Parts: sequence; structure tokens; C-alpha cells
Amino acid sequence: MDELKTIYERLLRPVFGGEFHIDDSGEPQNWVAVTLDGGRGDFYVSLYGTGCAHLYWCNQCFLFDQHRNDLVSSDTYDEIVYEAGFGPEELPRLIAGLIVQLKDCVYLSKKETVTGTIPSGYDDIKDYAIRLKAWDAGRPVYRLTNITLEFV
Repeated sequence: MDELKTIYERLLRPVFGGEFHIDDSGEPQNWVAVTLDGGRGDFYVSLYGTGCAHLYWCNQCFLFDQHRNDLVSSDTYDEIVYEAGFGPEELPRLIAGLIVQLKDCVYLSKKETVTGTIPSGYDDIKDYAIRLKAWDAGRPVYRLTNITLEFV
């Protein structure tokens, strides 16, 4: 996990400065929290090894999991699920790219559109359109496979 912590530190500390903090007290259980808002608890990433991460922002949870097809609807209910495959070396860049887009924005709304079903049939595949209020309105739409951020 030390290498993973170093990667997130390199990608995000320059963006968040003193607000950035890594809590590795859960590391013996293979869990690390990366706080992005100085500990207020509104903007952080929970890392579960190298293949799963939950990004929390404005009471929304973005779920990235290499074992997506093993999840069921109770695992993903009300979450924003990234549907594309990824390797462990890609996950930090995916998360950091999304975090930079969400920084200094406020959640307005989320629209989910069912586009299919996972192979087991126990969960739906969805596209997500998320509207955000940004301090620099007019930013271009950001798309991360099935997740679209629209800035107003």
C-alpha cells in the first residue's frame, strides 16, 4: 500500500495542499482513506487495495471496482458506478482526474439511465449524467466512460 499512497500523494497533494491527508490506520485491513477537505468528511477516497475505491463527494459515492460484475444491486444502490474495466495502475489516474473535475463544485442533480444488465442479471448497468455548479461555469463537459459531468 505504500506505493499506492505515494501515487495518490503525488497526484493530489499539489491540488489540495494542506487539505490533503492520508489516514492509513486501516492499512492492516488493506484499507486507506485519502482526505481532500482537511477532515471535514465531505470529500475523500476510501482505497480498498489496488482494485477498488469509493470516492465520496457532496453526499455522492463514485464506486470503482475491478470486480464490478460480482456486485449486486444492494452493493451499488444509489451509487455512481464506473462500468469500464481498469487495471490497478490505471485506477489512481482515473480517480485523480475525476477529483480534479469535482473540486470546487457543488452537486446539483443526477440522472441515471439503465443501459443493460451485468452478466449475473443481479444489477443494472447505468449511464450517469451529473450536473454541478462550478465556480468557473462554462467548463466543457467531462466524460469518464459512463459518467458525464455537466458544469453550470
